[in-house]
Amino acid sequence: TYDQTMAKNAGLYRSITVTNPPGTVMNAEFPDAVGNRAAPGRRVADAINGAVLKAQPGLLPAPSGGISTPFALAEYEADGAKRTVQVIQPMRGGMGALEGQDGVDARDNSMNNMQNHPLETVEADSGVLIRRYDLRPDSGGPGKWRGGVGQVITAEILRDGSTVLARGMERLRFPSFGVFGGKPGKTVRAFLNRGREGERELSKIDQLPVKAGDQVTFLMPGGGGYGDPYLRDPAKVLGDVDLGFVSSKAAARDYGVVIKGRAIDEAATKKLRHGRVKANVRADFDFGPEREAWERVFDDVTMCDLNRRLFELPRSVRYETRRCVFEFAVPNLPRSGGAPSLTNILSDDSAARARLRKAMDAILGSRKSRCSTA
Repeated sequence: TYDQTMAKNAGLYRSITVTNPPGTVMNAEFPDAVGNRAAPGRRVADAINGAVLKAQPGLLPAPSGGISTPFALAEYEADGAKRTVQVIQPMRGGMGALEGQDGVDARDNSMNNMQNHPLETVEADSGVLIRRYDLRPDSGGPGKWRGGVGQVITAEILRDGSTVLARGMERLRFPSFGVFGGKPGKTVRAFLNRGREGERELSKIDQLPVKAGDQVTFLMPGGGGYGDPYLRDPAKVLGDVDLGFVSSKAAARDYGVVIKGRAIDEAATKKLRHGRVKANVRADFDFGPEREAWERVFDDVTMCDLNRRLFELPRSVRYETRRCVFEFAVPNLPRSGGAPSLTNILSDDSAARARLRKAMDAILGSRKSRCSTA
């Protein structure tokens, strides 16, 4: 049992053994790249959370939004002679819900301790105007206890020749999972000139060239929900709507709570909740339809085989070879979490599995790195 009164001590950890072979993602060796070193740590934390929750439900929260994205801007000063780099904001997702408690909004203390920057200081020190800095409604995973919502920011660029940096953009395709009936949070999204002429949805950003007048928007992911959202107290749902954490539309869709004006429609809520199909409520974890579609093709056995074959290749060609295999198996694979969705692309999972096997045998069968299946 877990004793809340027991102080942490060395004896608690004596029974824990960690196997971490050199050269793997959690034990990198020169010349492996480690610039985005926080990303694999977050995924390991999610996996450990899931394993512990299966063994001891209620002990840990659902996973957080799962990313930490420093939104930075590299720009030339007014004289055009000196280039500077400023962190506009360290963007955060929401924390996962815990049994008996909602996730904390726009905070993620899982692997960071950074604070946000006052907007007045940001605008004084950088060539940007902050057009919006707010919470992202409906990003927290629905649940009896709601996942924390993420942040949203829109910054307008004031100087030509600038470059946006936003490394660490995980959770573009697969959201933080919901726990014991809870639903997943929303994935991260990013846009250039959202809602304006030339709008473009962005994928992972290394360096994004921007010019004066461009607007960059980041919508951060939410934490996973905990418990059946239809068991959430309608008064709490109404409070979420009043505070802007949940929209009225999502209150009805995700929680079965109908809100008219600033009040609960009791009769409509009772009817909606009573008529729900409970088959959609997961007993353990809800990873979302895109990840479930993906894993019907890229299952554990296949991925272990793929990784084993990749490890037989020189390090310098593993990434490119892996990309070739994936793109042959899923020809229309989007580079971000936007349309088209994986659920549509992988609707014929049998055909996708056949293409994957063909690609693995053709590209990796002879232990050569060639983007060809001829």
